[in-house]
Amino acid sequence: MKMKTVMKTKACLLAAVAMTLSQAVGAAAESLEQAIHQLAPKQLSAVLLQQEGRLKHELYFNGATRNDLHNIRSASKSLTSMLFGIALKEGHFRSVDERVLPVFPEYQPLLFPSSRKERMRFFDLLSMTNPLECDDMNNYSRGHEERMYLTYDWIQFFLNLPARGHEPWVKPPEQQPFGRDFSYCTAGISITAAAIERKVGMGMDDYAKAKLFEPMDITAYEWPYSPAGITQGGGGLSIRPRDLIKLGQLMLNQGEWNGQQLIDRSWVEKSFTAYSQAMPELKANYGLAWWIFPYEIGERTITTYAAAGNGGNYLYVVPELNAIAVITATAYSTPYMHQQSQQIFSELLLPRLLQP
Repeated sequence: MKMKTVMKTKACLLAAVAMTLSQAVGAAAESLEQAIHQLAPKQLSAVLLQQEGRLKHELYFNGATRNDLHNIRSASKSLTSMLFGIALKEGHFRSVDERVLPVFPEYQPLLFPSSRKERMRFFDLLSMTNPLECDDMNNYSRGHEERMYLTYDWIQFFLNLPARGHEPWVKPPEQQPFGRDFSYCTAGISITAAAIERKVGMGMDDYAKAKLFEPMDITAYEWPYSPAGITQGGGGLSIRPRDLIKLGQLMLNQGEWNGQQLIDRSWVEKSFTAYSQAMPELKANYGLAWWIFPYEIGERTITTYAAAGNGGNYLYVVPELNAIAVITATAYSTPYMHQQSQQIFSELLLPRLLQP
């Protein structure tokens, strides 16, 4: 009788604890949702926060749902870098320093030939330090992505760009941090995707399915393609936020997923290494298609690695706090898109990750 009473008491206590935890999680989620609404973000669709492998918050806005695909725009570039690392691991590329032009011999002779173009490496494309005049942040740039989209052959578009020069008031590369000159170039990542397809002998969409999506049980996604049928690795992948957070967990795990090493640890380390100063005003650097942001929280500086895209789409990887965050939005080409997502992350999500 006493044993039954004790067991019953334990069961009641466990139920009470479970209810308390459930209520606490619900209250925390409600509190975060209220805090986000107080910021009055525009065209926000999802905010997810995961720590220690546990999804702590999953919020959707403006009619978005868990199963909806979200176009993450240039955050797709980081996935192209991951796939390059896999192709490198499998021996399809000799090195990230392999030269670009020999992969596309039929485009010779090129316009504006130069030794800088001849020496151009895939490292230069992935690190946004390539020597060609291609800058999506400058509307006057000859290699601006919007000009590329108007052409049929994106490979030809990129390879026929002239070498990049520098305004007299801009420091030359050798005088800049890291000794390299940052220039955000979607066309260069698009050409990297084309090179992956040539090297592995299949579309990059099928390669991603075989090497990443199927092993990670990612089943819903949509890729865009160039007019010539090349998978657009420079942007535009549509994916569910819950699956995007899986890709962040893969990088947080240094390329390991369920006991399988999908990406070499060394490639994850290379990807998260700074090679150029991308935005001095934010103290932001750039790795291999990954942004590197230092966020100051009190007296601490938290280094965060991010896949980022137009509209305010972000996948944040925070190794120091064993955490991942996803923010998706459809505020495409608005002046506030990145500001509001960065504000949500730095003012609302990071402090929650630092709580005991």
